[in-house]
Amino acid sequence: MLFKNIMKNTLDTIKAYAGGLTSVLLSVIGLLVVSQVVFGEGAPVNVISNLQSIVGGFIGEGASLAGIITLILIVALMQGGGSKSK
Repeated sequence: MLFKNIMKNTLDTIKAYAGGLTSVLLSVIGLLVVSQVVFGEGAPVNVISNLQSIVGGFIGEGASLAGIITLILIVALMQGGGSKSK
């Protein structure tokens, strides 16, 4: 029983860190998109083009059903639909 509680606490901690890291990375991506919109070609990274190529890989020419299912799963996880803590 003690081992089960330790593992549950460890997994909850890992989930919390992963969720926090995901939030920070999504915020950074949003900030980079806004900086590219404001500064145009002077922005440090071409985030919009990179995002377009990633999405194009999922739903563009030559996309497969597996790619579309993967995209749906990623969107569901980003919206918090993966697992809910009570």
